[in-house]
Amino acid sequence: MNARIARTIGTLAAAGGLLLGLSACSMSVSSDDVKSEITRVVQEQLQTSPNSVDCPSGLDASVGATLTCHVVVPERSFDVVAKVTAVEGSDVKFDINEV
Repeated sequence: MNARIARTIGTLAAAGGLLLGLSACSMSVSSDDVKSEITRVVQEQLQTSPNSVDCPSGLDASVGATLTCHVVVPERSFDVVAKVTAVEGSDVKFDINEV
């Protein structure tokens, strides 16, 4: 199972029904919301549920911001980078790519 993850994730409510909560003070996507999206993509692309997804913090809601998370699936582990591509009000779009 060496498939690479390369997927643009739209975090708008219309894209999968997930509305990400932005912290009003720091304007970031919570670690739990980023983990949830990564889990969904791994399940979709690798046809398996991750054993774990570890993101050290939330994702800053500014274009170009990145966050590296570690993913463990049954046969291997790897890192993914979430990179913000757009912010429109409380809607944040980001790409998730395996590194």
